[in-house]
Amino acid sequence: MSHRYIAGYSFLFLARLLRKVLEPIWRVASLLEQLALIIWTPRDIDRYARTDWNSLPSVQSYSCLDDWLVVTEKTLVETYFTQKGELLNLACGAGREALLLARRGLRVTACDWSPRMIAEAQRRSREANLPVRFEVTDMFNLEYPENVFDYLLLTSKAYSHVFPRWRRVHFLRQAYSALKAGGLFIISFAPASHTPRGLLLQILGGLRRFAPFNKEYEPGDRFAGTFVHFFQQDDLKQEFEEAKFIIKEWLWKQGFAVLAKP
Repeated sequence: MSHRYIAGYSFLFLARLLRKVLEPIWRVASLLEQLALIIWTPRDIDRYARTDWNSLPSVQSYSCLDDWLVVTEKTLVETYFTQKGELLNLACGAGREALLLARRGLRVTACDWSPRMIAEAQRRSREANLPVRFEVTDMFNLEYPENVFDYLLLTSKAYSHVFPRWRRVHFLRQAYSALKAGGLFIISFAPASHTPRGLLLQILGGLRRFAPFNKEYEPGDRFAGTFVHFFQQDDLKQEFEEAKFIIKEWLWKQGFAVLAKP
């Protein structure tokens, strides 16, 4: 048996030992993250998310993204955004989707709640000489006229970052209003297949009934790098239908849907 094999096997053994020792510690740390959901209100969650999204590291990370859309996004855009109409790119970040869609000939308006993200997107737009209109706009209070956009786009599972349910439905109704009749909305979300279930969720669900815990906590709310709501299919469909959207295409596993305004 060679010394090289013994050394390599020793590293593997040590890694597995450390994993067994550290895994319980990591589980406790993860539990503490989830407990923030039952203590914070939706306003507190928004404050954390805005601060994180507007931070320099986040902006620098997203400003490097200049590749084409991911496969599902590209397929949906090429299938449904076939005319050179007016498009609103919601939660646009540093402009990845907006710049790419402008190159396709669409007249793009793009908004985000982060001033730093919008400033970076505007800089990239000027460098690329693309006429994209970027705006700092809160997704919870869209101030666009009725019936102005042919298309809406919301990617990166951003719909799952909206808390709680009533605010999501309010956002959908505003989006519906801004969309022209016959218009299409490509929207991305986090499906619930990735959400663990068990005693913790039962505890959190029970605590929301008591003050001062977060009474608007919902099953599916989790902390996964940031705060995310993982959807059950029927619950998500009900939200879309409550806002009067028609579901034109449903890609549950990929986390996408195409909605239409009749």
